[in-house]
Amino acid sequence: MALFVASRREGDWTVMEVRGVLDSETAPELRACAATAAERSRRPLRLVVDLTELSYCDVDGLSTLIAVRTALQTEEGELRLVCPAGRVLRILRISRLTDALPVHPTLEAALAARGPAHVDHPGDVAQ
Repeated sequence: MALFVASRREGDWTVMEVRGVLDSETAPELRACAATAAERSRRPLRLVVDLTELSYCDVDGLSTLIAVRTALQTEEGELRLVCPAGRVLRILRISRLTDALPVHPTLEAALAARGPAHVDHPGDVAQ
């Protein structure tokens, strides 16, 4: 399965919609898309990665999300994730990435959040 990434601007934020599978084969593509967004945007980059349509994420995908966050922090940028309830959110929780990355249930919530946040899911129940 492939990875599809589409980017657009939403106010001060760059939004990357990610669909498909994020694994060892496709993770470099996401990393490259984030690097391109960083090059094209004003500094610091404020990036929302919308994982709503992501069907699968493995450890390489998770490490790529951490690498993107680290690269953004080096430039004083910010990363937020959108991930509604489901399999990918469960993987983020099990790996404890929800402790390290701000995760929101909707794009609107991610864009509206003030300051760094962590899991922002009402009724935070394990899936």
